[in-house]
Amino acid sequence: MLVYYGVVKDRVVVLPEGVDLIEGLEVEIRVRSPKRQRLESVLPEDIFKQSLLESGLLQEIKTPALFQPSGDRTPIRVEGKPLSQMIIEERR
Repeated sequence: MLVYYGVVKDRVVVLPEGVDLIEGLEVEIRVRSPKRQRLESVLPEDIFKQSLLESGLLQEIKTPALFQPSGDRTPIRVEGKPLSQMIIEERR
């Protein structure tokens, strides 16, 4: 997944120069908070992630899930030693 940042002008998303998208390509648009909040929290992290992507250190920028998984997520009780202890013993 590639991430590009654009600006809305006359109700059309304008992408940076040099970004060529294939006709019919499905895209996802996320609306950020106003500029004031964006400068304080979201923007620096997004810029950092984008620079990692462009330098090849990241292959894609993953976003958190928008929903919680369904089903019972209550932890279960397990008998025996903690897993971390078992791993330490096996390494010796």
